[in-house]
Amino acid sequence: MYRRIIALLGLVAILMAVAVAANAEETDGEGYAEGKGWVWAKGTGVAILDGQGRVHMAIDGDVVIYDYAGDAVVKVGAVPESEPDGAGAQLQDVDPTTTYTFDNFRGRLFVSGSDFRVEAEGTMKFKAHGQGVVEVDGEGWWRTRHRRGTWNGATLSLGAAG
Repeated sequence: MYRRIIALLGLVAILMAVAVAANAEETDGEGYAEGKGWVWAKGTGVAILDGQGRVHMAIDGDVVIYDYAGDAVVKVGAVPESEPDGAGAQLQDVDPTTTYTFDNFRGRLFVSGSDFRVEAEGTMKFKAHGQGVVEVDGEGWWRTRHRRGTWNGATLSLGAAG
């Protein structure tokens, strides 16, 4: 009988913890989700990635990259208009600077570093790994290793940061 009571109390505690977490997520207007260091996303709108690590992105739109630490590696590959999927864009190193601006850019890019910010607007898909914050607004989907959702102003925390 004692074991049944302990098991029942344990089950109730677990259910209450899940209910509290679900309620917090539903009432959070920004769609906050705790990540495990990875995020994949695809959509149309605005994406801001702020932190450290690396980002692989394919985009048709505008991109601004800020290198706060001075150690970012940026590679880009533009896609000709005649190529529909952009798979053939070869990435090439970009000369180091503190701010990279790509207007009306159609292609792929890679960014890695210890403190950078990527601001993108357009139609895109990306994968980011590291620590920091990702904000997405517009129409699309995102997923981490354990969660998924829609853009709609979501703010995602990656790794231990945020």
